[in-house]
Amino acid sequence: MAKNLKKESKFAPKPVTIAVMGPTGAGKTTFINVASGSDFRVGVGLESCTDAMQFSQPFQLDNYSITLIDTPGFDDTSKTDAEVLNMVTEFFSSQYEKGQLLNGIIYMHRISDNRMGGTAVRNFRFFKQLCGDDFLPSSAIVTNMWGEIAPEVGVVREQELFGKDIFFKSAIDAGASPFRHANTAESAHVILRHLAGSAPKVMLIQKELVDEKKPIYATAAGAALLGEIAEREKKHQERLEELRKEMDEAVKAQDEEDMRELEEARAALAAEQAKLQMQKRLLEEASRPSAPRPQSFFMVLLLKLTPCVRRSL
Repeated sequence: MAKNLKKESKFAPKPVTIAVMGPTGAGKTTFINVASGSDFRVGVGLESCTDAMQFSQPFQLDNYSITLIDTPGFDDTSKTDAEVLNMVTEFFSSQYEKGQLLNGIIYMHRISDNRMGGTAVRNFRFFKQLCGDDFLPSSAIVTNMWGEIAPEVGVVREQELFGKDIFFKSAIDAGASPFRHANTAESAHVILRHLAGSAPKVMLIQKELVDEKKPIYATAAGAALLGEIAEREKKHQERLEELRKEMDEAVKAQDEEDMRELEEARAALAAEQAKLQMQKRLLEEASRPSAPRPQSFFMVLLLKLTPCVRRSL
């Protein structure tokens, strides 16, 4: 009996876990649904439907049992970047503490975008800072939505994306693999087979938070976010000063319409400033060593999953 069990375990599918990252609307959820047969809700336009980490049901591919993890983008429509960073880092650190590591990460990018704007650049920068150079050889940078543009246009964009350091070239040089996704299960499975053979590996953010016990704001990703917040605060402050001067002129001219428009602009900027302050406080409070670790954030995320998915973990 023992011999039979040993023989069967030899051919048991190897468990593999792969996360899927990228901006809102990049096709992360669609990729997971196509690859795994899951039925996660897909956002319309740029509205995000991924407000928590979602696990696909494990599915077999060759001799692998693969679980895919859907993640929110750093341009999430319902959460600030600080909230997303907290969610993602708490999840990855909790997984590491439980001895559960990723075999790979897929980063999705729409080839249909006519340029890689600030939002896409920020998302990719956070991806690299969470992974770290040592993890990048276990990652794939996947362009999709090729059917939405002329092939020759896509090729030119692809060459630019993978040929410039400000875009994907630095990650490719560090070992990340480029792929095209044709929105078919076969295409997705080619990418998954490539990553499934990678041994589980520790991400930079896991080393920083768990091994080095850094506060979130001192990690590569956290420091970058704080830098962005400081830059935006500076620009808002400069604009507020301009609005004050314009308001003084409008008051002197007794121009009520200008005064009303300027007050609306000032109120909108003040609201933005308040949001930035809230993000800073969130990062600082999450990083206090004396604060008790939240009820395993991983458990909170699990509670958001459907019962059948929780049972499969």
